[in-house]
Amino acid sequence: MKGIEVVSMIKINGSWVNQEDLSKEEFSQILEKKLDETMKNIGFERRKTA
Repeated sequence: MKGIEVVSMIKINGSWVNQEDLSKEEFSQILEKKLDETMKNIGFERRKTA
């Protein structure tokens, strides 16, 4: 039986990119932007506190 390999990929400008190929800061910015967009779509509003 073969083992399972989990690969985290993110779609950027129409092409799939391995998460490990991005810097931590770049990935964090992309993820933060996407989460904000998704939460706004379901009615939440982000408040900057600090």
